[in-house]
Amino acid sequence: MGMYEPHTKEISRRNLLRGSALTALGFAAAGIAGYTIANMDDDGSPTANGDVPGQSVGPEPEGEVTTARSAELPPLGVSPLDLTYRIQDVTVDIAAGVKYNAWAYDGLLPGPALHVKQGDQVNFTLVNDSATGHSIDFHSARTPWDKNYITIVPGDSLSFGWKAEFPGVFMYHCGTPPVLHHIGNGMYGAAVVDPDPPLAPAKEYVLVQSEFYAKEGANGTWDADVDKMLAVRPDLLAFNGTAFQYRDVPLTAEVGEKVRIYVMNAGPTLFSAFHVIGAIFDVVYVDGNPRNPLYGVSTYTVAPGQGCTFELTVPEAGLYPFVTHSFAYTGLGALGVLAVGGATGAAEH
Repeated sequence: MGMYEPHTKEISRRNLLRGSALTALGFAAAGIAGYTIANMDDDGSPTANGDVPGQSVGPEPEGEVTTARSAELPPLGVSPLDLTYRIQDVTVDIAAGVKYNAWAYDGLLPGPALHVKQGDQVNFTLVNDSATGHSIDFHSARTPWDKNYITIVPGDSLSFGWKAEFPGVFMYHCGTPPVLHHIGNGMYGAAVVDPDPPLAPAKEYVLVQSEFYAKEGANGTWDADVDKMLAVRPDLLAFNGTAFQYRDVPLTAEVGEKVRIYVMNAGPTLFSAFHVIGAIFDVVYVDGNPRNPLYGVSTYTVAPGQGCTFELTVPEAGLYPFVTHSFAYTGLGALGVLAVGGATGAAEH
């Protein structure tokens, strides 16, 4: 049997992390340089995202992200929590140099991270300030779909209450048909429900993974491409709404510190294979519920619409990339870095 020779389309972990995107952190080997199978010609040469017969060419990042969205878990709300989200039409940056016309909760993509504890009461109001009918569906609630998850027209509002009965990491999203379009265009967010009794103190982050499918819009912006959504041909993937933002502006932790990452996969279609390169999870709580622990896990699959809690401690200073281990998609933006104390530039947030 002859020696194995890799095909030109294969992308290795080393190639994925090759480049100079983190030279400001003194880590010249942690950039993205590769292309994936989805955007290569038959001869292995790179082509533009979306360069497929009958489909539009998509956006590509230009440069690096300079200001990243905070991934820190927000403080607990006070029960009963009176909460209002306003649906808005906004233009947001989904990668460096890429402006996208989205539908969003409170003008944010993803929407605000909701943090409550088990047993809390949430009194919720949804206001539609956009030009299209929308709705909301809390995976963390038990409430009648036909009463409280209905579509409200522009200028209207809807109020209902729900109790956080189960701990975990939950998605909320627009359920107005076609749901694929509404989620794919930005209408999603994460809700973290702390268990009672609470977990041990930790450095806590929330990461929402999602896909973007885009076609050229007006004035240099990009619009949702439903044909690409149906074909599952994403142009970009992101954690917390912007591709590569935590590669360019890493998250931080200290050596030996317990780090807890709440990962929610908004999809709308792809599974996430969440992995931190160079680390092993001490415990993974399936669905974020402490009654569902798995120990000593290297990679765990988070389905579209699902959330899980990942805990790890890192014994040695350095840079630890976190990715979806579905490598045909990682290079589209689902990559960040956890900079653990002592790594050059780790404090330069």
